[in-house]
Amino acid sequence: MRDARVWSLPVQPETDFTLSSPILEARNVNLLFDSGRSTLTVLRDVSFALQPSEIASVVGPSGSGKTSLLMVLSGLERATSGSVLVDNAEIGTLSEDRLAIVRRTHFGILFQNFHLIPSMTALENVAFTLEIAHPSWSYSDIRRAAMDALAEVGLSARASHLPSALSGGEQQRVGLARAIVGDPRILLADEPTGNLDQTTGATVIELMFSLARRRGTAIVLITHDLGLAARADRTLSMNHGCLREVHTDHRVSV
Repeated sequence: MRDARVWSLPVQPETDFTLSSPILEARNVNLLFDSGRSTLTVLRDVSFALQPSEIASVVGPSGSGKTSLLMVLSGLERATSGSVLVDNAEIGTLSEDRLAIVRRTHFGILFQNFHLIPSMTALENVAFTLEIAHPSWSYSDIRRAAMDALAEVGLSARASHLPSALSGGEQQRVGLARAIVGDPRILLADEPTGNLDQTTGATVIELMFSLARRRGTAIVLITHDLGLAARADRTLSMNHGCLREVHTDHRVSV
């Protein structure tokens, strides 16, 4: 079982992210929607590179294109033009089946609204992800990995509980366990504290950052919280579909 003691991790040494190739990259990406009468431009010539183990935050007003950026980066939405590369491989021309494989092997996604299946226990919600990603795995292997993930987020004792019996913070921790159970190289987090109070949200973020540092997982974090955004390795700002760099010299402390 993985060591679940994530709260006493030391601060990681400064990392020079320029020494490695990006794990995720957008090159001159545009996303347009044509209604027949007019064209809505959601992303405008966006270029972005995420290095392995790097945490990047993206801030901006509602409707600026932040969630659409995550959709394009993960291949859930295809760019109108430009390129998205995962591990230096262009994903824009892949079939839906191949894209699904890339998402299963490279991405974990953490949502604002938890998106847990209400009829499944915490353990079953986490295990379901592995059942889809690894259909050849045995039930015992899937259950063991799911329990390990719940242990990492401090919810071993709540494994048999339905989402309705969990607090908002606990539900989001189940969501985090589900996102990291497959050991993704990239975690996409879309306003993960948006439905939580400040204290609970801070606990979830602390845990997410600690797990990411320990596992070497890169993160793209969408947030309205400027204080939270400032704790990432980089902060970028999105406005009217345009992405620009804000900071490059700060670190997450865990």
